[in-house]
Amino acid sequence: MIAGRLQTRTSEDIEVRALSGCQWRVIDRRIARNNALSLVGFINKNHGHYEVMEFLDPVERTVFPSLEGAISSFVNSPSTIIDRSLSEKTTRTLI
Repeated sequence: MIAGRLQTRTSEDIEVRALSGCQWRVIDRRIARNNALSLVGFINKNHGHYEVMEFLDPVERTVFPSLEGAISSFVNSPSTIIDRSLSEKTTRTLI
């Protein structure tokens, strides 16, 4: 687990990018995009349902009937940990 302060995501913090017609990547905008910690999960459409894989501790998988429901599951996530100084250090290490 990463040390830091606990914050919940708002809808403004989330960015959803289509990878294909049935897959989406979910990013936390508060973290630099070149930092692996910005990736918070994926959404996959499978047999008419939307499967969410959210990178929590442990990783959670949930199924939703709509894309909107799947996206909203990333908002107000109780386990979102953000520490800007740690995020910046990690980014520098990865570059």
